[in-house]
Amino acid sequence: MENKIKKNISEIQDQINFFAKKYQRDSKEINLIAVSKYHTTESIKAAYECGIENFGENYIQEWQKKHTALNNLPNIKWHLIGHIQSNKAKYINSNIHCIHSIDKLNLAKEIEKKSNIDSNLKIKALVQLQIDKNDKNKSGISFENAKELCSYIVQSKKMKFAGFMGIGPEETNKDYLRKSYEVFAKNSESLWQSCADNSKEKYILSLGMSSDYEIAIEHGSTLLRIGTAIFGKKK
Repeated sequence: MENKIKKNISEIQDQINFFAKKYQRDSKEINLIAVSKYHTTESIKAAYECGIENFGENYIQEWQKKHTALNNLPNIKWHLIGHIQSNKAKYINSNIHCIHSIDKLNLAKEIEKKSNIDSNLKIKALVQLQIDKNDKNKSGISFENAKELCSYIVQSKKMKFAGFMGIGPEETNKDYLRKSYEVFAKNSESLWQSCADNSKEKYILSLGMSSDYEIAIEHGSTLLRIGTAIFGKKK
């Protein structure tokens, strides 16, 4: 298993470098998050030993167990990438590096009110923007309604507004995906320019998974959330 993970990571990193060159991107600006939900701490260690520092978890309780088991690994960074229920806000703390999936003003307010985040150790927060209005299975706030949420996070004492996350539709038509991601990137840029404290600061675009990361790189993604292509399918 460890050798397979190492081989997969090497191949993905080669692909990232290739696509970055193809689309005239700096590969150093494109980081890889290993989506480790449902995978073992042994698999996470194997990826970590290959130089991966960023790991994505969907569920707070699963993250808590893994954080406790792996807190001896220096520089490991945990990302919450799944839908967060408001009643779980109290479990969020500064051991989380970044929350990707803030899609409601009420959720942001609950995190501000109930989380255990140290105000001196703010965590990065991304607004999850809706990519496809017809995809009812994906969370995300519409571009039209996102400005109030972005502005609230900018004023937060516990979160640092750092960019945007998108989950692409389950769509195999590459032309459709390209158009969708192009609009997502333009909407993200517009919101950042109108809401961020320092609009000249580079922001995060968390976009792209195992099946679509070439198109995500083409449209400016800086964080790729890769699970299956690293760890294999969940058993």
